[in-house]
Amino acid sequence: MAREQSCHKFIYKLQSRRLAKAGWNLTLPLSTALNNKSDVVATGDSQLLRWILELNGSEDLDSEVNSVKLHLKELKKAKKSDDSKKKIKDLYKKLYDLQYQKDCLYLIMNSSKDYHRANKGFSINGTSYHRLLGTNGGVKKSTITYVSDRIYEEIKKRMDNGRDLNKKLIPAKLEAYQALICSGSIPVSMPRMVVVKDCYVSWKEDVILIRDEALEEPHMSYEKNYEINYCDSDGYGLMSPEYSKLVNKELNGDYAEVKTITGINTRFAWTKGMLFTFDFVEFARKINHGNYMISDAWGTLRDVRDYDVILTTSMVKLWDSYESLEHFLRCSMENHYQFSVSKTTPLRLEHVRNANYQFLQTYEFTDEEISLLCKPTIEELKGALCMDWGKTLVFLKGMYLEDDQMEGLNNDFVKALMIDPKMMDDPFILNKVYGMIKKRIQMAAKGSIQLSGNYAIVSGDLYSLAQSIFGLPVTGLLKQGEVYHRYWRQKGVKEIACFRAPMTCHNNIRKRSVVHSEEMDYWYQYNQTGMILNSWDSTCDALNGADKDSDSFFTTDNKIILKNTRDVPAIECVQRQAEKIIPDEPALVKANLLAFGDEIGSTTNKITSMIELQSSFKKGSPEYMALEYRIMCGQHYQQNSIDKAKGILSKPMPRYWYDKSACRQLPETTEEEKEFKNLCFNIAAEKKPYFMRYIYPDLMNEYKKYTTDSNKKCIRRFQMPLKELEQIQDYTPEQGEFLEYHKKFMPTGNNLCTINRICLLFEETFGQFLTDRKNEACFDYSVLKCGMNYQKSDYRKIENIKKEYDDSMKLYHQTAKAMRLDKEEMAANRTIMLMKFRSACESICPNALELCEILLDMCYTTNKSKQFVWDVCGDTIIQTLLKKNNYIIHYPELTETKGDFEFGGESFIMKEKRLREDELL
Repeated sequence: MAREQSCHKFIYKLQSRRLAKAGWNLTLPLSTALNNKSDVVATGDSQLLRWILELNGSEDLDSEVNSVKLHLKELKKAKKSDDSKKKIKDLYKKLYDLQYQKDCLYLIMNSSKDYHRANKGFSINGTSYHRLLGTNGGVKKSTITYVSDRIYEEIKKRMDNGRDLNKKLIPAKLEAYQALICSGSIPVSMPRMVVVKDCYVSWKEDVILIRDEALEEPHMSYEKNYEINYCDSDGYGLMSPEYSKLVNKELNGDYAEVKTITGINTRFAWTKGMLFTFDFVEFARKINHGNYMISDAWGTLRDVRDYDVILTTSMVKLWDSYESLEHFLRCSMENHYQFSVSKTTPLRLEHVRNANYQFLQTYEFTDEEISLLCKPTIEELKGALCMDWGKTLVFLKGMYLEDDQMEGLNNDFVKALMIDPKMMDDPFILNKVYGMIKKRIQMAAKGSIQLSGNYAIVSGDLYSLAQSIFGLPVTGLLKQGEVYHRYWRQKGVKEIACFRAPMTCHNNIRKRSVVHSEEMDYWYQYNQTGMILNSWDSTCDALNGADKDSDSFFTTDNKIILKNTRDVPAIECVQRQAEKIIPDEPALVKANLLAFGDEIGSTTNKITSMIELQSSFKKGSPEYMALEYRIMCGQHYQQNSIDKAKGILSKPMPRYWYDKSACRQLPETTEEEKEFKNLCFNIAAEKKPYFMRYIYPDLMNEYKKYTTDSNKKCIRRFQMPLKELEQIQDYTPEQGEFLEYHKKFMPTGNNLCTINRICLLFEETFGQFLTDRKNEACFDYSVLKCGMNYQKSDYRKIENIKKEYDDSMKLYHQTAKAMRLDKEEMAANRTIMLMKFRSACESICPNALELCEILLDMCYTTNKSKQFVWDVCGDTIIQTLLKKNNYIIHYPELTETKGDFEFGGESFIMKEKRLREDELL
């Protein structure tokens, strides 16, 4: 979404052991917390935070923050003085105080005992806190949201939103629905809304059915013509073209006013899901013969001309806790809910995206096919390694830069390179580019290779939903096996392969026909960047239980992928149902405790290990077929991991499937038991595959240590390196025993599965580059300077800040890597850290140009990292470069004719644009 979001809010995120050590009464000033690296996190806007701001009378926070930032910007242009130093220091303190929200707290539970104790009450800096809820993402990391006692009752009242408190619900589901108030979102104009029943369909299809009954292992059966009853509108509804244009304008600016948007992911009271643009009024006129009346979810007749959006009951989670639509809306208004957008469909779809290992791991490619699949990625990397200016820009910014994007570029090293080609010699930029190339090689080595295609948010057949809304027989416009995808239709593509993570087996992949007709083009005319599924097959079930509340599918027309995609039945996992009760606080806490920890990732890893091990056995052998069964059951155990978070008691994967020590505990009293035990021991998937070294740093370190030690032993015993010994055809019994021992205790699975083969190809192609390389280029950093004089005393003071910065960043990156924080969380937390160091530097030297001179001299006269100057003074560096280069920026533009250079199989020309001074920052 293009519209600038609300400023970040700072919230304490603490370990429960810290509170326990302080007797549950902790004193932690904001200034101290900011220095403790991980005590404060930055978070975006949400309904919860908007309520907190409202209750604190701080609804104008964004304006206040922007005002402070503008004042700081002006002071940095002024001449340095003691007065300006004090003002800057005071303004930064005000900025911290404004953005810090003491009424909200995230608490990471180090034990269940701590959780129960925390719920009895604790205080921080004199503020007492009360448990509010656990979000889906939070409970996976054992993190619970608390709010201050002062606002708890009001927040709880608003969260309940006048629902029927005597209605029985599954506690974990209620908690998930309550947590919708914590979703990042942007408020938009309140639409006139109506809620209708979902669209249900049924059909028969051949499936593989998995039941987890009283047996140790799941029961799998092939069911022919199995009847499937399905909610085709699960998670989505419709919005009018007029409302779509209004929202597009509010989110993307005036230029978007005349255009509709394909879809928006919404938040409202108990509401989550997509709204796709569809002219339901026109549908009533043309298809329903001018009858505009529909029945809402409560059975009341409504005229669709009176509404902007039509929500379905799968979107409004607790719709049946209200007596009527009016009751639901009245409660929502009384409790100050805002209609908000958390995500939108993109304005355009990409032409190329990177796959991931889960998409590719179950394919049976030849060596030639793997080479052809990897060729575009290899060519891209080889082009980047040439260190040609134009090719480097394409590598850094992508193939699809356009003139109107130049004004919104970040003031970073890439923009500097676009301004002045001489920046190719800057050691900081060279190291950045080398680092990005190295990271890209490592990504490719774990299966992240380029494929033609893109991700698109999926919906059901909009025509089917419209038929259901108006009480007509549901037929839809799409038939079984068909999809409507405007991007692929416009490219003339007839067939695509569809993927969605997490994946376990080949049954999770689907080939679908891309179709269109005059009727489809008319009714789906507003769906420019979405993917419309038909109502009559198990695509969503096959793609690991996808729904339509903003799930995206990756689709590709790659010929090798299509050729090797096998037509296999969908897997249907029979799910248990959790008991519905009248949830109270203890039940919600119990649901949180059951959901602590994320087992989905570890389950997926175990399945990937089975796929790697399976490649070592002959197809059709007992070992191969046993692993095939276990891999397919992986989808069931993934579902069990999800069910656990919903409070459903479900079995974990048997330990003897992945742990040889558990195999040893299996009984062996009969011949059949002995045979089964021996089979289990041979196929226990206890090693992560070789390629996963590029996912898990600890595994890479373990692998390197093991192979280094083995190589030393090999040289001592046989006077030759291990690689040389492995090439010998006729080795001695002693050498054979050594190699067998080496293989047996190898920390990774090195069998030639598909992704290991891809990994080996990239290591072989780029092996030398994967070692650290030094930059020897000569660079005159005076091109970055403006010639401003500064005081040596300021230099020495700021030098101490840089030392602290270096230590802090090193520790933070180690922590982030160990905790495997996502990019968004890392970026938000880094923003807080940089704000702290920027304010410290500016308090010593307020003038931006003078400060930049100090940091350039400090960072560019040593071989150490230059990141500090770019973090603190990046805007000033870009300003100076633009001024010296007549405010001209260069960019590569894709062309269908012969261009200035080629990269990744495409042709490009270099273009330039002159920026106005008011576009710089």
